[in-house]
Amino acid sequence: MAAEAILGAFMQTLFQKLSEALLDHFKSCRGIHGKLESLSQILSQLQAFLDDAEAKQLADASVRGWLAKLKDVAYDLDDLLDRYTAKIMYLKKRKVKLSTKASVGSPSSFLRRNLYQYRIKRKISGILERLDKIARERDTIGLQMLGEMSRRETPERPQSSSLVDSSALFGREGDREEMVRLMLSDNRHSSCNVCVIPVVGMGGLGKTTLMQMVYNDERVKEHFELRIWIYVSECFDGRKLTQETLEAAAYDQSFPSTNMNMLQETLSRVLRGKRYLLVLDDVWNEDYDKWLSYRAALISGGLGSKIVVTTRNENVGRIMGGLEPYKLQQLSDDDSWSVFKSHAFRDGDCSTYPQLEVIGRQIVKKLKGLPLASKALGSLLFCKADEGEWKGILRSDIWELPADKNNILPALRLSYNHLPPHLKQCFAFCSVYPKDYIFSKEKLVKIWLALGFIRQSRKKILEDSGNAYFNELVSRSFFQPYKENYVMHDAMHDLAISVSMEHCERFEDGTRYDNAIKTRHLSFPCTGAGTKHFDPLYGFRKLRTLILMHGYNSKMSRFPDGVFMKLQFLRVLDMHGRGLKELPESIGNLKQLRFLDLSSTEIKTLPASIVKLYNLQILKLNNCSSLREVPHGITKLTNLRHLEGSTRLLLRIPGIGNLICLQELEEFVVLKRPRHNITELRNMDQLQGKLTIRGLNNVADEQDAICAKLKTKEHLRALHFIWDEDCKLTPSDQQDEVLEGLQPHIDLKELMIKGFPGVRFPSWLASSFLPNLQTTHICNCRCTVLPPLGQLPFLKNLNIAGATEVTQIGHEFTGLGQIKCFPALEELLLEDMPKLGEWIFDDADQLFPQLTELGLISCPKLKKLPPVPPTLTTLRIDEAGLESLPDLQKEACPSSLTFLYINGCPNLTSLRVGLLSHNLTALKSLTVAHCEELVSLPEECFRPLTSLQFLHIYECPCLVPWTALERGLLPASVEEIRLVSCSLLAHVLLDGLQYCPLLKHFQISDYQIADYPDISNFPLELLPHTLQFLDISRCDDLQCLPPGLHEVSSLETLHISNCRELESLPEEGYSHVGVVQVGADNVSGGRMRERRRGRPGCGCL
Repeated sequence: MAAEAILGAFMQTLFQKLSEALLDHFKSCRGIHGKLESLSQILSQLQAFLDDAEAKQLADASVRGWLAKLKDVAYDLDDLLDRYTAKIMYLKKRKVKLSTKASVGSPSSFLRRNLYQYRIKRKISGILERLDKIARERDTIGLQMLGEMSRRETPERPQSSSLVDSSALFGREGDREEMVRLMLSDNRHSSCNVCVIPVVGMGGLGKTTLMQMVYNDERVKEHFELRIWIYVSECFDGRKLTQETLEAAAYDQSFPSTNMNMLQETLSRVLRGKRYLLVLDDVWNEDYDKWLSYRAALISGGLGSKIVVTTRNENVGRIMGGLEPYKLQQLSDDDSWSVFKSHAFRDGDCSTYPQLEVIGRQIVKKLKGLPLASKALGSLLFCKADEGEWKGILRSDIWELPADKNNILPALRLSYNHLPPHLKQCFAFCSVYPKDYIFSKEKLVKIWLALGFIRQSRKKILEDSGNAYFNELVSRSFFQPYKENYVMHDAMHDLAISVSMEHCERFEDGTRYDNAIKTRHLSFPCTGAGTKHFDPLYGFRKLRTLILMHGYNSKMSRFPDGVFMKLQFLRVLDMHGRGLKELPESIGNLKQLRFLDLSSTEIKTLPASIVKLYNLQILKLNNCSSLREVPHGITKLTNLRHLEGSTRLLLRIPGIGNLICLQELEEFVVLKRPRHNITELRNMDQLQGKLTIRGLNNVADEQDAICAKLKTKEHLRALHFIWDEDCKLTPSDQQDEVLEGLQPHIDLKELMIKGFPGVRFPSWLASSFLPNLQTTHICNCRCTVLPPLGQLPFLKNLNIAGATEVTQIGHEFTGLGQIKCFPALEELLLEDMPKLGEWIFDDADQLFPQLTELGLISCPKLKKLPPVPPTLTTLRIDEAGLESLPDLQKEACPSSLTFLYINGCPNLTSLRVGLLSHNLTALKSLTVAHCEELVSLPEECFRPLTSLQFLHIYECPCLVPWTALERGLLPASVEEIRLVSCSLLAHVLLDGLQYCPLLKHFQISDYQIADYPDISNFPLELLPHTLQFLDISRCDDLQCLPPGLHEVSSLETLHISNCRELESLPEEGYSHVGVVQVGADNVSGGRMRERRRGRPGCGCL
């Protein structure tokens, strides 16, 4: 097995620690510095032999043993260095210096210092002796130092071909049809004649088989002039591939040359103008230059040419460009069974072995849709009728199967071999979790960080590097997305077990663990209630990770105190889950602990000793509803990068500014009490993501605001500044100065200013100070002038609400003397601005060239909007004083407007000017409501709106068309009409319903308004036969229903209410209608009738 492939990555981290120890802690220690240098030299020499050892360990037990010894020594040295570092940190906290030389002091302190150094020196000597012995053994077992050119390559695998036995293929019909569709599609959306299609999936999923099916499909054969199949595998040699492509293209001239230029020119000439299909099977190449070199000869193909790439790595597909990867999924259990039985039984007939079929289906269920595994295990059991043998396979994991008949793990191990060492280490660790475990990306990355698996980078913070690690493993199919988290296929989990072996264990009751001392990572099920349940943990003394697995039947309420006295090397302790109510004080002994998860526990208080965990980097207290507070000394844990818990819990921590490594702080509340001042933020430069600062009215002055040093917090992407609503305000000019002092970093993306009581916005709210700002919210501020946001080059979203003192929007907002304003703005909302009466603009201004959504809400005095760009898709005007709709900017581009909502505009009298005077051919939804003075529609009414689907007119009693038009006033596209209290318009629109062939929903309600005629009858013409819903209400003068209504076969719901003059509803002719409801006061005598036929999907209003 490749059990020690992760050792190289671990030793790289160890070298870094040794270097730090030599340069810092031990540089003046007599006798220690020299021994550490010797250790470093021997480890460096041994590392050069690791490649040879990794290649030989599969077949040589002595090499496996040698690697195991080296691993143990490396771990022990790492533990020693970490313990010394923890001791240094502890003494620093106590303001005590661990002197490295004899110094004046009490005899007892002198003796303690020298005794400690003696113990360190003795342990280092012991490790050095063990390493010397291991170094001598390497010659005995014949290890060699391999250079880059002589490293062993993975044994060559059988090449694939385009031929396939279609009788043995199951469950890929849908995938085949989709791939054939892609093959036959043209490339008109692409700038190149040749289109690349990656097919991605984990090893053994059937990518090659799928493409063999597609390649030999008769439709594909007819479509392409030329079909070529190339097996690529790990070596992506451009010259070799070009030559093989020429041969596969049936180039009939002998061409012995190996000159790359001549080969490529010939291939380009052979392919020129031909529509070809090229399948590149099993590609691993991630070198973009190699692909470009080979591709140069392929782009001469004709329109519609396709290059299909099968690969396990999404990054390969991205490098080669083209379409989004086609991600192949697992087979269903039934299809997997079909694969299995076709290989396990003669002719696939299991009818004579009903009991074996039961066991076989259970085996298949474990394989989770992996065709290669179904085929391999089926072949393993071929013609074997012994139930015991079948049950043995059922109980076994893939990695336990006979090596000579198990081609599953070798296929998957190829993916593992292609991982860099740091990713091998991260993947192998995941074997500590049980199968079917649901992984949280965020949590797993933090555990990797705590274990030291993530390499330090100058350009990236550790968490970002860890996320990149995880994404890389996902792209290579080691993880699969599952809802909002991830899972690992059972076969991949078995691979992880095979490469980690004793390194990681999943504890099971009744299992002997003779080598427990060698286990470094352990998951432990909490199924018992008593402390004796945890006794086996005492044997795993060198654990670095302990994960307590809580099931639904977990009975653990407290953890035994003695366990933490023994597990002194723990880095990761995961105790999350219900049940745990008390944490022992002995947790303070875990000096190496970096990660502690107590989420969702029932703990009420944390032990005081937790403040001794000086190495702690991650403390998770999410969903700890019983926990009232954390110890105040928690701020001594200055290495904390993540302190997760409810805002209520974290707000109570005084002096949180001591946690200078903290990566996120959801909210900080400024209070007028010690250690809650805004200056606590001054040194928290590692904060990232979003930070909300409340209670800014409690900031004493501008100097305190400046001391918060928000300008230096380069990782923060969103800042929310919030003043208390009910505060007794200090003078507004002082608040102006406070906000001026809160200048953010230049890379800020989102800003909110809420409840600001000052009179002017800060000078830094401009393009030169915040050029990367994308989202801005200004809420409930008292300034009279808006800030100059128009020149922010990347501002996409702007929300201004509750600016109650603003009376005018002028050039200071859009940009003085600038023609292009808000160059990137996509969404603009102006809301609750009761005094805004004017927006000053020039017709030549190019405002909002990228705007897609505009909202104007509760601005009753604003009479005119500037012209809107053709990019606008949504316009919402609600309770505004507009006298006309905004016009389109004078551009040749047609409008993109799809949604227009107009409500509560008492000054609006005509729709003949502004937007609706243009051909809004993209408009799908139009609503006009509560515009009592609105009189006139556009000249051609709604006819130019050729995409209109939804028309809603509410309470516009004066609205009337300019003139009647032949074939009505509505476009043929309309599907839904709602008319309420607009009888003048309704009279005319009713006549045109017959010209609406797509109409499905029609609602008319005519609340009586004095001096306006009521609806008395429907036109004689038939209603559209597509109508599904008809609602008629409050039409007091209506005397009869539309003629021929009973002939509308699609009608599902008929609702009639409060139509007093309607004499009767015919008894016959409506049996096809799902719901017929006639409301009170409809027919003479006030009778009401309701009938439901119970058709699915039908209801009544």
